[in-house]
Amino acid sequence: MGRQHAKTRDVLIVIAVTLLVTLLLIYVLIAVWPPPPTSRTAGNGAVRLFGRAARMSLETRLFVIVAVAGALGALIHSLRSLYWYVGNRALRRSWLLMYVSLPFVGAVLGLVVYLVLRGGLTSSVAQSSDVNPYGMAAVAALVGMFSQETSEKLRTVFATLLAPAAAGRDQALPARVVSVLPAEGTAGTVVTLRGVGLASALAVAFGRAEAVAEVVSDNEIRAMVPDGADDGYPIVKTPAGPVISPVEFRVSGTVA
Repeated sequence: MGRQHAKTRDVLIVIAVTLLVTLLLIYVLIAVWPPPPTSRTAGNGAVRLFGRAARMSLETRLFVIVAVAGALGALIHSLRSLYWYVGNRALRRSWLLMYVSLPFVGAVLGLVVYLVLRGGLTSSVAQSSDVNPYGMAAVAALVGMFSQETSEKLRTVFATLLAPAAAGRDQALPARVVSVLPAEGTAGTVVTLRGVGLASALAVAFGRAEAVAEVVSDNEIRAMVPDGADDGYPIVKTPAGPVISPVEFRVSGTVA
């Protein structure tokens, strides 16, 4: 079932839930946004959410803003990825869970980056009154939009402080292509791409033309060279982003 393409009902449900959550998060962001510094009273203020009033400190507001902004950034990524794969009829049911969980990933990752910044590990921001909510919200939203890149950057920054984990089968490796066989062929040729982390591949682009990827294993996929394919480096399309092959493929002609 994991390799089946998503049905119309599945797509409509995911789109409806995603849009509803997006509107809900925008409402929460507006409701908890702190007032101007001149109108703050001891860092506290009234917040009205869903018809109920509550008192929320400035520090708590900042935590909520960062989490919501991170989730919104992840939703932007989800919506862009969703309409691309739906439009190309390449969305598989096994990846619907990603669209549901991505806002939570963006929210948590946004909070982690916020704690890193506030903790003085990469900069020094001591008082909550000194924090610019616009700046923190923007950083959290970008973190949510580029969660994979952020995770890789954090790993690179703190790799010198923490001992690297031993390689194991339970570690998810980033997708990578190491070989393309054959490296030349006509339209209709079945091309095998080998590497790591390829189980999530959805399509392979040969220039401006794309073909559906047939997943053989996590280390191997196949794709048929489509009509209109161009010379160049094949690009494997995955929900996490494109993966460019280091090996060039040349189109030698067309099938007679």
